[in-house]
Amino acid sequence: MLVFAKEKLVLLALPKTGTTAIEEALSARADMALRNPAILKHTPAYRYIRYLEPYLGKCGVSDLEVVCTVRHPIGWLGSWYRYRQRSAVDGKPQSTKGVSFDDFVNDYAKGDPTSWSHVGDPKKFVRDNEGELAVDHMFQYEQLDKLVDFLEERLDFKISLEKHNVSPVGDMTLSRQTENKLMRKRPELYSDWEAARRS
Repeated sequence: MLVFAKEKLVLLALPKTGTTAIEEALSARADMALRNPAILKHTPAYRYIRYLEPYLGKCGVSDLEVVCTVRHPIGWLGSWYRYRQRSAVDGKPQSTKGVSFDDFVNDYAKGDPTSWSHVGDPKKFVRDNEGELAVDHMFQYEQLDKLVDFLEERLDFKISLEKHNVSPVGDMTLSRQTENKLMRKRPELYSDWEAARRS
């Protein structure tokens, strides 16, 4: 999570949406950068509103606009699936070795995922505790150039993104039945991604 006091911006870092590349490009320019541990780096909107926004306000930093990137559900889940196939995860409950992508998505869609498909929920990440969208500017991962243009204009700073934390290549074969189940069970994943295109 990055905070820019003068420009009144806070960038939330939804995992698997290019946040490490953005962090590397902008953390030196930010007034506050929460990078480690991961629970701080990936502070969701509801936790920002509850804890950090009031603290920043007490410090005279108020009226910040919240920015976040979201990713197409299949691409987002595919990145998690491939990331958890790394040898560093071998033997751990989160490993997806020996699990098909179809099984991974099917398990995630059911709403009570096992340890290897428990990867969080973008719907909750971008909402407050009442379930209302709490992001002022939402961008699609697939159109990061729009985010870069927005940030360059607001920050008056040239941004060059390099790839970081890239998931390994993996088979992402997905049945139509499983994709339909994901769309039916987790519709906000799709509606939030579509909303980002229009913001």
